[in-house]
Amino acid sequence: MLRTVLVANRGEIACRIIRTAKRVGLRTVAVYSEADIRAPHVEMADESVNIGPAPVAESYLNPDRILDAAKSSASDTIHPGYGFLSENAAFARACEAAGLIFVGPHVHTIETMSDKAQAKQVAEQAGVPVLDGIHSEDQSVTGLVSNGTTLGFPLIIKPVSGGGGKGMHIADTPAELQVLIPTSQREAQTAFGDDRLLLERYLDQPRHIEVQIFGDQHGNVVHMFERDCSLQRRHQKVIEEAPAQNLRPELRTQLTEAAVAIAKAINYRGAGTVEFLVSGDEFFFMEMNTRLQVEHPVTEMITGIDLVEWQFKVAAGEHLPCKQNQILCLGHSVEARLYAEEIQNGFLPSAGDLLWLRFPPDNEHVRVDIGVRTGDSIGIHYDPMIAKIIVHDCEPRRSWQRLMQALRHCGVAGLGTNLPLLRGLSSHTAVRCADTDTGFIERNANELVNANATDVSAATALAAFYLWRNGPFCQRHDRRGDADSPWSSASGWRMNLPPELRFNFEIDGIAREVVAKANGNTLDAQIEDRCCRVFESMTPGEDLFIVLDGQILRGTALMSGQNLLAGVNGLFFTVSDSQSAQSSQIDQNSGTVQATMTGRVIQILAKPGDQVVKGDPVIVLEAMKMEHNLTAPVTGQVRTLDTNLDQFVEQGHILATIDPEPAPLTEI
Repeated sequence: MLRTVLVANRGEIACRIIRTAKRVGLRTVAVYSEADIRAPHVEMADESVNIGPAPVAESYLNPDRILDAAKSSASDTIHPGYGFLSENAAFARACEAAGLIFVGPHVHTIETMSDKAQAKQVAEQAGVPVLDGIHSEDQSVTGLVSNGTTLGFPLIIKPVSGGGGKGMHIADTPAELQVLIPTSQREAQTAFGDDRLLLERYLDQPRHIEVQIFGDQHGNVVHMFERDCSLQRRHQKVIEEAPAQNLRPELRTQLTEAAVAIAKAINYRGAGTVEFLVSGDEFFFMEMNTRLQVEHPVTEMITGIDLVEWQFKVAAGEHLPCKQNQILCLGHSVEARLYAEEIQNGFLPSAGDLLWLRFPPDNEHVRVDIGVRTGDSIGIHYDPMIAKIIVHDCEPRRSWQRLMQALRHCGVAGLGTNLPLLRGLSSHTAVRCADTDTGFIERNANELVNANATDVSAATALAAFYLWRNGPFCQRHDRRGDADSPWSSASGWRMNLPPELRFNFEIDGIAREVVAKANGNTLDAQIEDRCCRVFESMTPGEDLFIVLDGQILRGTALMSGQNLLAGVNGLFFTVSDSQSAQSSQIDQNSGTVQATMTGRVIQILAKPGDQVVKGDPVIVLEAMKMEHNLTAPVTGQVRTLDTNLDQFVEQGHILATIDPEPAPLTEI
């Protein structure tokens, strides 16, 4: 019998596990790093234990500290969630040795299926098709390149351990493979503590379909239907739906039967996911995740089953609560992952404070899984996920419509997010009818994330309204300097005439001039050839309203340092004084190498005096378990280097300068 469960994780998944644990009567213990001392999961639990500094190797990936926390809190059970130690066989074995119940599969199962090479052997023995690949004992760069050349290109590099797309890269040539192997090894070591790699034939434009399975200690295994996870970027899932659309009934049956066969072959216990690549009528085993998946809520929505509750029951030795014929697929569900990302900067992870958050309330159709609050920070040490928005309805068309509506009621201010991408995906015809593959987002990124002209115009008018109602900023734009004159009034009053106001500022780096007229508490702004009206809600403290082209949009204005954040339906634009913005701009042709994000310096590839060619990597940053190359903006000689290995640097920090190579003389 389970009594006290320690949740060895953080963020939204820790909150989600604690909610179910409390509902079924378990005492809960949270662990937290120094960076998470005020995190929601810490407050939710009955008890909380500090497990060390922010870096994951010293906290959430440190088995000894987790076990010490379990001992000090008198926990009898550990739930690892997903990521971190969830698929670490050594940790599961240590839990068992300490007399703790590990909520997950048997140690042998984790060892076998976490090793992708062994997992493929299990699939083959179960009669499930697999892709050609090589897993060699020789893990040197030279050996891997040689094996990759033998296999043929394109191919995909995969860490032997772990999942979630981390450390995975596609190589089209031997030269690319040689460059990418060290990167994959470092990323795998950081994320999973294991730098071993395998190489596999890359399948062009497949669908990513996975099957949720569940087993108990008595030999029973069931499936809970499939999920389509094809909408992904850099091998990281972005949107998932269940069940998958456009699958022939025969193929769906083959996939679910194959997943159950693999699970039975290894006497699987607990929640697990078998992942497949589907191309036409063919499918191939990809990997098995021996844990709860990030996207498990869509399965819960279509089955009505709480998977975490089932995990607790199975961990306690109980039989599966249902037989296969009792598990029904009811309706359709979609999940969107909201990440902190700079979509205009190559989708780099974004770190910073969450100044303002808004999400739709939970109801029978909408569920929001979240582990942060307004005022919290998204740091560089952990995954940049903010929340998961999950919807459900009777059929795909209606659930996709609900997702689009739910996303219109989401908003985040303070850092960049992928919200524009999610909104673009939820409204795209091809996405709604599942005419997609794993490369869909990469091919259509520009179309999907381009700022809506209506949103930009509305944000511009909103900025003008805010500047009008906040006198000091407005006065800086007035050509008259007499603060006692009515002409300098923030109200813009003019005798017998609606006052005309002019504003000059930059919005997301683009200069804007706005001519507007004030009438009472309303501002009518001319935005290029469009007229936009902004007015306050009748309820104090509520959003502003923007009327544009017959649409009524919600606006939110916030100050962040010297910048104004103008939000339209939760999508925020940065407004800055044009003079300040111009003075802060750095000429990219000057040879300045800046940190594109906050992170840790893990490689320095050039030193003062070195000659570099434009595009050459100069410094490598690591943030949120990913590596990012900072390249030379010009060809020339490195003049200064202002950083050290393992140093944490802020976004925008100048790390190096390069003297451009003189332009060649031309004969006249």
